[in-house]
This record gives sequence, structure tokens and C-alpha cells, in this order.
Amino acid sequence: MAAQGNSDAVIAELKAALASHNTAEARTLEQKLLVGPASLSTLLAAGFLLAQQDRMSEASAVFERCSQQFPSSFEAKYNLALARIALTQYQRALDTLNSISPATVDEKAAVQYLTGKIFLNTNHLKEAQEKLASAYAQRPKEENYALDLALLYIRSAAYVQAIRVLEPSLVVHPASEDLALELALSQVLAGNYSGGIAICRKLQKQDPPLGIPRLIAAFAYCEQKSFHSCEAEASAGLASPYPNPYLYYLRARAGWDSGSTERGRLLEDVSTAIRQMPTCRACLLLRSRMFEASGDNSSAITDIKRAVKGDPQDAGDWYRLSVLYRKEGRSEEASAALRHYRSMHESGSNQEVESFRNQFLETMGNH
Repeated sequence: MAAQGNSDAVIAELKAALASHNTAEARTLEQKLLVGPASLSTLLAAGFLLAQQDRMSEASAVFERCSQQFPSSFEAKYNLALARIALTQYQRALDTLNSISPATVDEKAAVQYLTGKIFLNTNHLKEAQEKLASAYAQRPKEENYALDLALLYIRSAAYVQAIRVLEPSLVVHPASEDLALELALSQVLAGNYSGGIAICRKLQKQDPPLGIPRLIAAFAYCEQKSFHSCEAEASAGLASPYPNPYLYYLRARAGWDSGSTERGRLLEDVSTAIRQMPTCRACLLLRSRMFEASGDNSSAITDIKRAVKGDPQDAGDWYRLSVLYRKEGRSEEASAALRHYRSMHESGSNQEVESFRNQFLETMGNH
């Protein structure tokens, strides 16, 4: 959050109290700021200090006082909105942003960006895309504007649009790992495997401990059926101290699709992936095929049912379920699954791509 002006005596005392974890003194000073006279710069600086210490409720109160006392201050209201977002008070944050009258292009873009973030956090994706795209159009050189808009495009499977945002932004910010990672992912999900792998290789040279490039590269190799390379990349990634569990699935998939006879190891890999990612549909479906191949139709049915529960809209899963029910002599359940299959249309989507995209988005959420 932005703070203006020079520190005065109250700010110096507040800073010292926060540094020494003197909660009582900090609260006394906060109350002094809330009820006594204070300049715009003092209130902004105090709110900034409190926010830095993750005292968001107190920071919000100070910024609210500041916006009331100085209603024309963009910084006061913008920082109040930021504090309210941190407190998940999304409607109050939106009300605050709507009360701002931006005076410059930068201020207008900032308000639209933050509004887009609120819509994103509340799962209003259409409105979020509109606001984030508007903010990016006005300030295309802002890295965060490009990152969030592109990530939303990726989430919506609009990979080409994401690439159009990320490529010029990476030219402006060539050292940005986040931009490069999103671009690598977009290239791979769009089917440009070699382009995505090339970006991953560059990132690995720049930052060897970074694990996400190996994850993207391993997936790309599997998608282009370079199973030996996929397995090697996944194994290298799994040797790191904190490997992404999706790598277990990719190594198992590479071995299975290449006809490996090490079925026990493959089953162990995919089962490890499922233990760490219980809702991974691709993992459950792969293990169900392994169980079916070994004659364990009952376990295969259990895994497909779990996968269908996570996404009941995939017609192919219902067809496989009907076949397995039929093998087990469960004719009534087989007929029900087949009727469900016939009532649906194949989505035409690539389930491997969707599964990996969802895993990456979860990874970026914790990045």
C-alpha cells in the first residue's frame, strides 16, 4: 500500500511499538490517530505501517478515517479498498472503489484492476475479465495487469488470448519468472510444445531450484508422446526436495502409455499422486485402467465413480463405467450408466489438458 509524507512523532512511536511488539502501545497510538487531528500523510503512513504488520483490521480503520477526513484523496480510498479485500470484505471494498473519481489514466486503470480482482475473488468471471482487460488496455506495461488477465484467460481455456497478453509484457519485463511461466503454460496448452519447452529450459538455467518449469516440460513431452523424455523430466523433478505431486501422475502416464512392464511401480506412482491430490480426475482414470488391465474391475469402478463425481459431464467416463458394470454382472447399474451416456454429448475437450491446467492454477495459487 502507498503511503505519502514524512514520518512525524506519532508515526515514529507507532513504528517503534510495532517493531517491539508492544501491542498495548500500538493500540493507544491507533486510537489517537482515529480520534485526534492528523494530516493526510500521517494517516496514510500509519495505515501502511499497520498493513505491513498484517494488522489489516486496524489498517482498514485508519484508512477509513483518512478517507472520511480527506474524501478527495485517491490514496486513502484505494488503500481502504485494499485493506477490505485483505479482510475478504468484498462488497465494502467494491463500494469504496465505486466512490472514487479517478483523476488520471493510472488511477482509472488501478480502480478497474482492483475491481476486476474483486470480481475474480467472488467468481464473477465475465465481469472480472471485462475489468482486467480494460485495466490492461490502459496500462499494458503493468506486469500485474498482464499476469492476472492472462491467468484468467488460461482459466477460461483462451490460450491464444493469454499468449497475446504475455508475449509483449515479457518483452517489457524480461526478468519476470511469473510472466515466463504463464507464457510457457499457455504455449503448451495451446499445442506449441516446443515453444513452451524452450521457455522452461531458459527458466531452469536462470533458476535451477524452480520446480514448475520441469512440471510444464514433463506435461508437454507427454502430450507430444515423447514418453521417455516425459518420464526423465518427471523423475528429475521428483528428486527435488518438494516435488509437485502431479509429477508422479505424469511419470506413471508416460510408463503406461509407452507400454512399460513395470506395472507395480506405475501403480505406486499414480496411487501416490492420488493420495496427495484426491480429486485428480486424470489420476483416477489412469489408475482405473491399470486396475481393469489386471482384472480388478471392482477397484476400477470405484476410481471411475470418484472421477465422475468430480466431473459428471464427461460422457466417455459413463460409457466406461457401463462396460465395467457389465463385466461385473451388474446389469442394472450398467444400463443406468449407459442411459446416462446416451443422454449426453461428448464434450470434445482434452481431459489431460483440463486436468493439468487445473493443477497448475492450484499451484500458482500457492506460488
